[in-house]
Amino acid sequence: MPLNVPVTIHLPPIDRSFTVHTDRQRWSAEQLADGPGGRAALEAAVREGVRKASSTCAYAQLTEPDIDTAAHPDGSVTITGRVLCDETDCYAAAQRHHFDAAESIEAKAAADWAAEKDMGVPAEELRVVQERVRTAPRRQRRRASYGFMLLGLLCVAAGVVMARYNYTKPEGTSPGTDINVWIWTNVDSLCNHLASPLTIAGALIALYGVVRDVTTK
Repeated sequence: MPLNVPVTIHLPPIDRSFTVHTDRQRWSAEQLADGPGGRAALEAAVREGVRKASSTCAYAQLTEPDIDTAAHPDGSVTITGRVLCDETDCYAAAQRHHFDAAESIEAKAAADWAAEKDMGVPAEELRVVQERVRTAPRRQRRRASYGFMLLGLLCVAAGVVMARYNYTKPEGTSPGTDINVWIWTNVDSLCNHLASPLTIAGALIALYGVVRDVTTK
């Protein structure tokens, strides 16, 4: 999982920004046994993954990543490689990426790893910027909720405007003889019939949007 994680250190009066270029791969026991090199091949693949995580970053291309190896009871092995860099372009690019659920777990692990580096700051002052940003599926659900709320408010506003509209035909005119009077008389009738249902429907739609937003995990 090649990934670039933005990390910010809060040290007043300025914040220091870093990026963790990382890759994590897990190979099964069969993969380790079938391929030439076993764990060495897996580690080489992870090192290449770190470089691919940010192909334009000199840190990722030239710095040897820190390697973490974890063996599992089923015989599989996970190797994670990480490089810490302070390039502004890398940090800006990493901020634009919105993590999914699996990536968020790896992003937290990358922040914890960065906190263990000798950076001269307490671990609690290090955070993953994207942890404040909701994962992509959640963002989409919340946008839909806001859409329902906006649609509902527009319907309510339209209902209120219709309820306030009142056409009074000029004296001496009749809908049967004056086309303008006929049009506006029918518009007035339509507004009277639609105002209340539209207002009620809009309120229900907006309420649905609020409930959907509150219950979005």
